[in-house]
Amino acid sequence: MATHLTSLATALPRGRLFRAKDLWDSSGGARGIGMSASSDVEEIGRRLSALVDAGELLRIRRGVYLHPSTWLQSAPWDRHLIAAAAVHLLAPQTHFCRTTALTLHGLGLLHPPDAVTVRTAHNSETGLHPAPSLTGRASTTAIERLQRTHPPAHPQTHDGGAPSPAALRAIGTRHHQYPRTLRDRLREGLGEEWKPAYEQAILRQPFPVLQAFDAELTAGREVCVEPLGLVLADTVPRLNFADAVVVLDAYKAGRVGEGERPAGTLSAVEPWLRLVASARGRARWDAAWTFADARAESAGESWARVRIAELGFSAPVLQRMFLLPNGKSCITDFFWEGPGVVGEFDGLMKYRNSRVLSGRSAEEVVIAEKEREDGLRALGLSVLRFTWADLQDPSRLRRLLNAAGVPFSQRFTGADAFYQGDRRAGRTRKGR
Repeated sequence: MATHLTSLATALPRGRLFRAKDLWDSSGGARGIGMSASSDVEEIGRRLSALVDAGELLRIRRGVYLHPSTWLQSAPWDRHLIAAAAVHLLAPQTHFCRTTALTLHGLGLLHPPDAVTVRTAHNSETGLHPAPSLTGRASTTAIERLQRTHPPAHPQTHDGGAPSPAALRAIGTRHHQYPRTLRDRLREGLGEEWKPAYEQAILRQPFPVLQAFDAELTAGREVCVEPLGLVLADTVPRLNFADAVVVLDAYKAGRVGEGERPAGTLSAVEPWLRLVASARGRARWDAAWTFADARAESAGESWARVRIAELGFSAPVLQRMFLLPNGKSCITDFFWEGPGVVGEFDGLMKYRNSRVLSGRSAEEVVIAEKEREDGLRALGLSVLRFTWADLQDPSRLRRLLNAAGVPFSQRFTGADAFYQGDRRAGRTRKGR
């Protein structure tokens, strides 16, 4: 039986989500997975469920399946979008909001959202709706075999680390009511006055191209997403300070989606800021917007800026250019002029993806970095390097900055608006 199921799994499509009826509707599909053309949808569904329980297939949503290799070879960010695609497949008119809308607009957070976020007009439906187990009733042995057969291509940590069982964690759906300002009554959906404007503002945009997905199968598929101004106003005050700055740094720099875009402006968000009904929420927005800086070139640099500020160190100059003794120029991530300290954030992905990003091998990138660092030291500067691991451990980063001679400062960051009553750097507050 197990051998038969394994051979059946190899005949299933890869790089796409599918349902039992998709196999039945497709020409010859039922025969292609070892079933007769007369097989009905329920019979195909039972066979697919058996594959899940055997550890040969994953169930992303009830009745929506995916080949394990597609899921495990996808980055954690893409798995969240795969779950969103499954929600869209079952309910094409779903309106995506908050953190899922941010990712659909091309704005990332420090960590993938823990749920797909959508709108609902019914208070009884709000909250987290867990997804079914990806592996159904598969035994521990079957799951271990699945992980050996399809090892994750991307670790669960942001920029390094060992593969984790979390790769097979189901991603549920979190339903949110419409912003209070858009409702006539607390327990109802959109008010009649706001409904036409909201519906007109909803964007129908192409689903992002995912690395492990068949691009032809997602071509032309459009999802309903709230406009970016609304998403920012509704989401940023609900994030922790670091995530809020990461989002707004990217927005201000125009790093939204694929390619270069005009720098994001406050005027594009202001019409939606009236949705931030509480004074505390508006204080959070103002603090994050004021602290955000378009010169930060990556999420890692943005998080580093937040960590440096929360630890009480003076603000560095961003993207400072230096002329090196060899005649070449370079731009540094951070620079503290008083002590003459250059700070460089080392995101390991620049070495892993060096061939794609710059056309150079990892070895060539390392050599160029060494020559660059030698040139900076020749100018009488000290060079401090830190990584994701240093940002994840504030005490470790504090020791590095202290040892380098970076001065302290009494500057106000606005982070207290996010962490009232808790002054610990980097306190976690998940966006919803």
